Amino acid sequence: MRENFSFNKINRAVTVSLKLPENEINEVKSSLEELNFLAKTLKINIIKSYIQSKDKINANYYIGAGKLEEIKNFIDENDTDAVLFDNELTGVQERNIEKFLSRPIFNRTEIILTIFNQRAKTNEAKLQVEMANLEYMRSRLRNRWDHFSRVEGGIGLRGGEGEKQIELDRRMIEDQIDKIKSRLKKVDVQMKNRRKRRLRENIVTLVGYTNAGKTTLFNRLARTNQLAENMLFSTLDSTTRQVYLNDNLTILLNDTVGFINKLPHSLVASFKSTLDEVLSSKLILHIIDNSDSNILKQISSVNKVLEEIGAQGIPVIRVFNKMDLNEKNISKFNINHDLNDIKISALNNTGINDLKEKIIHYFSLEN
Repeated sequence: MRENFSFNKINRAVTVSLKLPENEINEVKSSLEELNFLAKTLKINIIKSYIQSKDKINANYYIGAGKLEEIKNFIDENDTDAVLFDNELTGVQERNIEKFLSRPIFNRTEIILTIFNQRAKTNEAKLQVEMANLEYMRSRLRNRWDHFSRVEGGIGLRGGEGEKQIELDRRMIEDQIDKIKSRLKKVDVQMKNRRKRRLRENIVTLVGYTNAGKTTLFNRLARTNQLAENMLFSTLDSTTRQVYLNDNLTILLNDTVGFINKLPHSLVASFKSTLDEVLSSKLILHIIDNSDSNILKQISSVNKVLEEIGAQGIPVIRVFNKMDLNEKNISKFNINHDLNDIKISALNNTGINDLKEKIIHYFSLEN
């Protein structure tokens, strides 16, 4: 069942999440909806979603045996190809659940890594995604060394069990990681040299939760036609364009990869050279999807990544996008505003001139 498994073979799936006492139910629901959207990005149809509330994790099956039996009955009766968990499972739990359900099991991290693998276009992005895949595999080698052989684009490991085989596979992975690190170091040097040449430039970087509308805004400001789909992670590679704002100010506008809740640490580390582009910025535009019901969590997730890469000291204008879809979220969630916040609709071109004026005002104060 696991050998050479491809996500292309999954047409119908169910998703599962576990609510523990420390979790808010709305947060769990929102995260599960996001998993469903991730699955949609892989063209997987989610036919049912399950949330179980428990006091603690089941060591053998993660969720309770009764809920697992309920899921088994449903997937057996409804032609289901796989089960997707919104949580990280141990290798033991994955094996036990797969044996119980007779279906392949995938978790959120594997789905995100697979999307990144499909979306990587440039050589740099492909190296970064491969690096993240290998780091993820290495961390799970002992309990589940064969897990990634199921994933299209993943690296199949050799059969056989025992410490000797695990050690051989570990060395193989570490050798591959070392080779990719060496190649990425060269890329990093090139990026650093490029950033040095841009030190005097007025660089403005767009950051935000995936699908917040960064690329749509980028196209609006730079008058370009970058791919802007209603889909997660449509942008992996940073893109920079020169944007004329007035006779006294031209900026370099930089679009970046979108962030997401529970973004695998290996991806943050692997995309270091891409994310480091943010550190060259004189100004950050934090694009926020004002129509999303989980807006506060999304803002927090982006701020967390900015802090992780050391960009928390760069001035930020928060841009509340998609005001055409929902004008009430800002007041509904009691978001504390400052004078730099602005409301726009990149799709409808609403508030774009006001945003330009804010950027111009910022650089007039800087100069």
